[in-house]
Amino acid sequence: MNLRNFTNIAFGITFLNLALVGLCALTLDATFLTLVRLGALICNITMGGLLLSSHPASSASSPLDKPYWLGAIICNAAIVKNINDAQPFHCISSFLFIIGLSFTLFSLYSLGRSFAVTPMHSKIKTHKAYTLVRHPIYLGESIMILSCVLATSAISSYIIFVLYLLITALRIREEEALLLNEPQYQNFCKKTRWKILPFVW
Repeated sequence: MNLRNFTNIAFGITFLNLALVGLCALTLDATFLTLVRLGALICNITMGGLLLSSHPASSASSPLDKPYWLGAIICNAAIVKNINDAQPFHCISSFLFIIGLSFTLFSLYSLGRSFAVTPMHSKIKTHKAYTLVRHPIYLGESIMILSCVLATSAISSYIIFVLYLLITALRIREEEALLLNEPQYQNFCKKTRWKILPFVW
C-alpha cells in the first residue's frame, strides 16, 4: 500500500468516526449550533466515503509536509467553539451556512473519487462546480465558516477567520504548484480563471 492510499484510508476512517461522534452528540434543538453540527455530520460522512473509495494517484504529498489542512481544521474548530449552545437561528448566518454547505456538497460531488485532503496528482476535474472556480470546496467551506463568524460576533472569531483565509491561500498555492506541471491543469486554468472567488482571486 502506497502513502497516498494509506493517507486516504486513515483520513476516511477519521472523518467517519467524527461523523459517528457527531451523530451521538446531535440534538434537534432550534439553534444555529445544531445546524452547524448537522452540516458537519453530512460533510464528514461524504468526505469519509469519498476518501475510502478514492481513485489511485500517481503521486501525493505527505500529510506531514506543510500540513496546512491541520491549521484549517484547528481554525474551524476554534470558530465553532465560540458559538453559544443557546444561539438561536440567525437568518443571515443560517442562510449563508446552508448556501456554503450546499455548494461544498456539490463540489465534492463534482470532484468525486478524486477527492483528497493533501495535494496529489490525479484525474483533473473541469466540469460542474469546477467551471466556476478552481477550488470550489474551499469556497463552500469558507462561506460556512464565515456564517459561523457572523453568528458569534466575537472579535477572536474574526481574527481566526483571517488566519483561516491565509492558510487556505497557502493550501491553494501548494496544490497548484504540484498540479501546474500537468498540461491538462494548465489548460484548465485558462478556462477557469478564478482560483476561489470570482472576479477577485
